[in-house]
Parts: sequence; structure tokens; C-alpha cells
Amino acid sequence: MEFFIVMDIERNFRPYESDAPSDIIDIGAVKIEAASMKVVDTFSSFVKPNASISRHTTKLTGITKDDVKGAERFPQVLARFRKFVGEDVMFVTWGKEDYAFMEADCRKYGLSFPMKQRFDLQRFIFNAYEEVFPQQPNLKLATEQLGLIWEGEQHRALSDAINTANLLMLAAKQKDLSKVYKRTIPFVLVKDAKLTDKGRKTVKRWVFKAMKRKEFRKLSWSDFLASKTWVLIEEQYEFDEMTMKLIEAYFPVAWKKSKQQFEVLAQQKKDANASISTTLHSDTSHQQ
Repeated sequence: MEFFIVMDIERNFRPYESDAPSDIIDIGAVKIEAASMKVVDTFSSFVKPNASISRHTTKLTGITKDDVKGAERFPQVLARFRKFVGEDVMFVTWGKEDYAFMEADCRKYGLSFPMKQRFDLQRFIFNAYEEVFPQQPNLKLATEQLGLIWEGEQHRALSDAINTANLLMLAAKQKDLSKVYKRTIPFVLVKDAKLTDKGRKTVKRWVFKAMKRKEFRKLSWSDFLASKTWVLIEEQYEFDEMTMKLIEAYFPVAWKKSKQQFEVLAQQKKDANASISTTLHSDTSHQQ
């Protein structure tokens, strides 16, 4: 791997249901040479969306319709970005959402943009600096807590990419970027050899997620340990033998509560569908 591509994306979003597309409107990136961990280039471009800029987007990012009025469409910007990226790279983002945004817009236009090597710096910082962050931090908080000075405007693609790059270069000096760090004290699961109230709620939430992926089927302890949910948990947290025994002992209760929650949700969905069906039938009857 020759370069890190630290990428950030802003999109035209709406915090409510809408038929208008949530297109990418701003792409920013910093290219860092892996051998020297020095910045060698940057990329910044607005993208013309297929719908007008929402007020929520302008309020968050400061980007207006005038900013994107003369911008190129996504395929043209992606072609330029692809040249900037080059080959033999690892993409670095703060969280995983930006990958989903990029892949979604590529699908809209029938394009491809390989991002095989990925590095979630938010997760890395959260795990590698657990003594600093009791909760997963946002980009600005992480920048400030680790003694860096924020550069540029928040929620603008290039500025966010620059600050993410600064954190990456700092982490490279202080930590091993190739190491998988796990948190040992993410929250208080156990106290006095018992699961705490928060611990029980956390285990129940994990079981619910695993059951959701299993599509409501009965979940055994062995199924749970083999589930994608548990794999992701183990990537982040380290458990001692006592904690594992307590989780296993509480598992049947967590499964029962999760099953009850699924039944309630299923009934609510059934009632909602019945209500919609009744309304449609009533409307049809009136028309006749």
C-alpha cells in the first residue's frame, strides 16, 4: 500500500421521508504517502445534485444552491477523483457512512469505484485511546481531545478530510496502525461479580440485533457466539472469563425479552397494515 486516501463526503440530506434523492454534493480528500506519513496532495470538488439543496443541508454544511450551480455532475467528478486516488491505496474515513454514500451514487449511474482497502479511523481512535474517550467521539471532539487544532469549517468535505488526516498522522506517531486495539473498559458491564443494569440492557440489545439477522428464529447461545453481531462486538471489546460466564447466564433472559419485543413489533405492524387496508377499503367504497 503506497498511499492513504483520507476521504470525506457531504450529501444533500433530508431528516424526513422524501422522494428527493440524497445526492453527494461535496467530496474532499487528502493523499498521504504511507512511507513518510506526509501529505502529498488534496482533492476538493462540489457535485451538482439532482434535487435542490435542502435547508437542513445548508444549515449543517453552509453549502447553498449557488455553490453547486456550476458544478459537474457525479460521473464527471468521480472520473477526476479516480485520477487523484490512483492505485495501491487504502481509504480512510471517519466512520463508515461515506463508503455507503459513494457506493449508492455509483449505483445510480451504473459506475464502479473499488474501495477494497478501508480503514475506519473513528473506530481505531475510540479503541486505541480508550483512556481518553469513554464514548465514541465525533471528529471535532477527537481533534480537540487529542490536542490538535481544528482546521477550516466543520461539515465541509475538504476541511473534515484534513482534520481526519491530522488525526491519522498523529495516531501513526503514537500507536500502531496495523494493530487491532480492543477496549477493555468501554462501559461498566460488571460490578461486584454481577451484571449491572446497563450490562443487562447491553446484552439484551446485542441479542436483539442477532435475532433480527436470524429473522425471528430461536437463537441459541452457540448461534449467538457465531453470529455476525458477536463477531463485530469481539472486534471492539475484550472480555474476561467471568464476564463471559455472566453474559452466558443472562442470555436466556435476554433472548426471552427480545422475543417478546419482536412479538410486540410484529403485532404493531399487523395492526398498522390492517388500519391502512380498512382506510383503503373505505375510500374505495365511497368512490363507488
